[in-house]
Amino acid sequence: MPRKTPFTLVDVFTSRPFGGNQLAVFTEAATLSASEMQELAHEMNFSESTFVMSADSSGSRPVRIFTPRREIPMAGHPTVGTTWVLASRGKIALASASVDAILRLGIGPVTVTVESTGGKPDFVWMAHREAEFGAKRDDRERVAGALGITAAEIRDDLPIQAVSTGLPILFVPLRTVDALARCCSNGAALTALFETVAQMQPVYMFVANESGEFAARSRMFAPHTDGITEDPATGGAAGPFGAYAATYGLINLAPKTSFLIRQGVEMGRPSEIRVEVARKDSGAFAIRIGGRCAIVGEGSMFL
Repeated sequence: MPRKTPFTLVDVFTSRPFGGNQLAVFTEAATLSASEMQELAHEMNFSESTFVMSADSSGSRPVRIFTPRREIPMAGHPTVGTTWVLASRGKIALASASVDAILRLGIGPVTVTVESTGGKPDFVWMAHREAEFGAKRDDRERVAGALGITAAEIRDDLPIQAVSTGLPILFVPLRTVDALARCCSNGAALTALFETVAQMQPVYMFVANESGEFAARSRMFAPHTDGITEDPATGGAAGPFGAYAATYGLINLAPKTSFLIRQGVEMGRPSEIRVEVARKDSGAFAIRIGGRCAIVGEGSMFL
């Protein structure tokens, strides 16, 4: 007889169904092997699927994250979406209006915070670890060509640079929303930007709105790393983008600030990610990202 494993479908970084980024949360995954998790993630074919293990003695829950191609150590929308599902199903007790919990990802323990109303989740925050900056790239023309735009459409006052809070992302600053809209996700062209497979990183293009309240529009391509032509909401990039924005003077920390990233517009799946950045006494950045979710379905897969 086939085994059944239950899942919940949730749209992340949106308050309405069928927007945001899709996620499958397998809520009883303790008996699944890694190969079975990979097969299920490939079958779902979302940018990520998550697999929740039983809580340990401290109450924290291990969560594994798979793209259609590989397991990854962390990601934002899977962490926020999984937290929302656990809180909605009573697996995280909402004893007060704001409750912290721990999920154990591939990078280690991650603090999530559930803000609730009437015993139901209303907003979920995910803390990011300190950002690590990679080398700046000086091949603007090559990067622009891989994206199908001109080098003049990439800002020259900001660097093209990889930043990571667990998963390295290559940030490309663009001048206009029109240039952002014309970027093309070409797996072969993006692969050619990197010398080896081990060096390949998802590519995150953004346009900063610096008039009035700071905000950003973004897109993320990862056909070369995870088979994801385009991601409608990338929480794993929103955190390091907060560090990038603070480092290069796009935002002013006094003593902390928050701003909104809109993503997925070009895909017809608009998403909103809130980013909060503060300066620690050590000089490093304290970062968290958050948003709302909508549960849109549930069922079982057969193994």
